[in-house]
Amino acid sequence: MYDMHIILKNSPGELAWLGKTLALNGIGIEGGGVFALGGESHAHFLVADGYKSKTVLESEGFRVYGVCRPLIRVLRQERLGELGAIAAALSEKGVNILTQYSDHANQLILITDNDIIAQQATEKWAVKV
Repeated sequence: MYDMHIILKNSPGELAWLGKTLALNGIGIEGGGVFALGGESHAHFLVADGYKSKTVLESEGFRVYGVCRPLIRVLRQERLGELGAIAAALSEKGVNILTQYSDHANQLILITDNDIIAQQATEKWAVKV
């Protein structure tokens, strides 16, 4: 899975156009969110093929700011404070969380400023495959 950071115009129809573009090209969204800030909206979406998605979106004029492999961790819904515990484990190692959201399977999706240390610090929440 890949996280895509897309910068949209903060106007009606932008997200619809993005969704339609991806769907017409056989690309599904596995999680994400959009956050408006002034005249722009910052979207982060989880997709199976980040580079295909980037190519498709850029061909339609979207600004893809970045594509990366996120850190995926399990959020145990029955345990209160899981997000705080994960964030604290990262903070204790000096790792900053740049982006956080959940996917459709209630997994925590994280973009950090140091993936190697972040993986080690959050190993106990790792997705078991």
